[in-house]
Amino acid sequence: MRRLLQVLRLVLLAGFLGALGAAGYVTWLLLRDLPSLETLEDLRFTATSTFYTRDGIPIADLASVEDGRAIARQLVRLSEVSPAAAVAVVVSEDQRFFRHYGIDFIRLLGGVYYTLRGDLQGGSTITTQVVKNTLLRDLALERRGISGLERKLKEFPLAIQVERRYSKEEILEMYLNVVPWGGNAQGIWAAAQAYFGKEPSELNLAEGAYLAVLIPAPNTRYLDLSSTRRRMRVLLNNMVSEGWISQAEADAAWRYKLVPKGWEAEYDENGNLKEAKLVDPSVRIVPERNVRLAPYFVYEVQRYLKEKIGTAKLREQGGLRIITTLDLRMQTAAEKAVTGRRLPDQAQLALVGLEPNSGEVLAMVGARPGTEGEFNRATQAWRSPGSAIKPFTYGVALEAGWTQATTVRDSPIEYRTPQGVWRPKNFDGRYLDRPVSIRYALDRSLNLPAIRTAEAIGVQRLGDKLRTAGFRLTGNMAVLANAIGGGAEITPMGLAAAYASFVNGGYWVEPRLVLRVEDSNGRIIYQPETKKVLLWTPQVAYQIWDMLKGYVYDVPPGFSSSLASAARIPGRIVGGKTGTSDEAIDLWFAGATRGLVATLWVGRDDHKPQRMGGVEPSSSVVNPPIWRDFVEQALRGRPAGDFPQPPGLATATFDLLTGNISSSGVAALFPARQVQRTQVAGAPSAVLESPPQPTYIARPGPAVASGRTYLTIAVNRVTGCLASPDTPTTQVAWLQVPEARVGEYRCN
Repeated sequence: MRRLLQVLRLVLLAGFLGALGAAGYVTWLLLRDLPSLETLEDLRFTATSTFYTRDGIPIADLASVEDGRAIARQLVRLSEVSPAAAVAVVVSEDQRFFRHYGIDFIRLLGGVYYTLRGDLQGGSTITTQVVKNTLLRDLALERRGISGLERKLKEFPLAIQVERRYSKEEILEMYLNVVPWGGNAQGIWAAAQAYFGKEPSELNLAEGAYLAVLIPAPNTRYLDLSSTRRRMRVLLNNMVSEGWISQAEADAAWRYKLVPKGWEAEYDENGNLKEAKLVDPSVRIVPERNVRLAPYFVYEVQRYLKEKIGTAKLREQGGLRIITTLDLRMQTAAEKAVTGRRLPDQAQLALVGLEPNSGEVLAMVGARPGTEGEFNRATQAWRSPGSAIKPFTYGVALEAGWTQATTVRDSPIEYRTPQGVWRPKNFDGRYLDRPVSIRYALDRSLNLPAIRTAEAIGVQRLGDKLRTAGFRLTGNMAVLANAIGGGAEITPMGLAAAYASFVNGGYWVEPRLVLRVEDSNGRIIYQPETKKVLLWTPQVAYQIWDMLKGYVYDVPPGFSSSLASAARIPGRIVGGKTGTSDEAIDLWFAGATRGLVATLWVGRDDHKPQRMGGVEPSSSVVNPPIWRDFVEQALRGRPAGDFPQPPGLATATFDLLTGNISSSGVAALFPARQVQRTQVAGAPSAVLESPPQPTYIARPGPAVASGRTYLTIAVNRVTGCLASPDTPTTQVAWLQVPEARVGEYRCN
């Protein structure tokens, strides 16, 4: 018997030692690949990206994506968190945080005890929670089986390492940024937004205590305000006993009428909850995209950045500071200018303001106030520009050697096309049946002279210019109708960029929405450059600008005012052009003044003819007053004056109608070498002493271009190669060559 007992003891001892060895081996296997704390240094949390104005004012937040769902998190410094809230979290979650070394065995045993009693209590410390939610996050998501055991075993040694490397304040800061707070709120920034609509620095003691007691089971405790209030009372008492706050501060926090978002609650004067009703629990879910100001501008920036930096960096990494070009004062002026305006029936609108040299978009309205949806008419609506295209028609004529006094007939004309006979007419159906200066033709927005001008200078040449300026031609084919806006489309933002070329020295400038994008550490990860394309010489551009000013200020013979007199702004020099497409489907005004180019479009989304009071509206009546109200308010207090005039131009006066020299006529700018003019029989006014003229198709007609394609190019006179944006304007020559020969001018 004794021998049997000895054998049994040996068997039990061997079994115990074997089990102990097996457990040790398993523990060794689980602990042998502990994550290095070096990875914690480089750890990037997904975080909410924030959009700012150019002056640093936040206008929108974009949640990041984590594990396939939108997560609201903004990384904050401990100094950006209310001390009352931070202390409440410490006392609630880890009362001995500043006294232990990563592991609190008293709390661990206490957590087991209270959990067995039915009251969920965590046994983890703040330090182990940091480890769980960062270094061991993948294991924490699995929760069961060997993965759960592995995580628990690894938490303790890692927590001790974290305590050795980081200060308590640094660990607490990490914790406040990673702890889940229910819904899609991750970290205290999202929690403050989700439950109180505040920044973490604005949380008071009562709100901090509320957030602290939510942490163990935020979704459940949010739904039961009464029991959560009882936990707050216990927490406030503990904070008093620990010496963090006084009894008076605790009592004041208790009496604070706390109402989390989604709740309706009433309290008595002692802070006791009398009545509570959960009205809408969904309001605590931080929206995937929270737009505070300028929604259509924000939508456009988001689309732009998805293309430029990719969805992964924008949404999956997040935490970006996106500094946009938006000027809040100008945006406010734009929104005010379009609000409450009388527009044609069922009309929509879009307004864009940009800086003409850099292309930075300063203001954008993408729809009529109150419109739902994200379709941005400022950037996505391609519409017929109507007569707003005519400055480009006459600009190409100036480029070809014409002047503002060059005359062209205002008389009926017809063209045979594959679709039948095309008989264009002026807007009012009348004509003078005589030659008029092209400045007069623009002042009265006459269609017949514009078409004759395009025919004379070459429709292919005009088409090339329009494409370079950002217009889209139907079938990519240049036709005579392009001269008055037919067969051409452009967006409001695109038209603003095109008009910028008249006042910035001749460059089409790419609209710019973003100044820079910074990561969470302040490093610049994307910064677009200003992109410019040479469209005109400075002298030609400024002559067009001179004509646009004439459109606003000239009073042609027989008329009492200009077509854009409503765009005038006292104390400022304004130039611009209206545009009305067939049947008033599209109404435009595009113009500029020092510091700003702006376009306003009005039209229906269904492209149907517009009516206002039962009659067809004119862009001259609808658009300039709105444009003026925006520009005047947007630039209030900023420098006025004109754009600087380039060298090589001289002022002369001529009769606006006939183009003849007249001391009592209108003052206009001419190339200094072309101030002497003469009339050639049967042709527009020719120019003496003109520089060498570029070659172009003299008569491509009828209304559809035929033959080989010609392109207008800018050539450096010195090198004979294509000119660059840096080429001095005095060295630029304009040529029109067959498309197949353009490659000959591409030099190294």
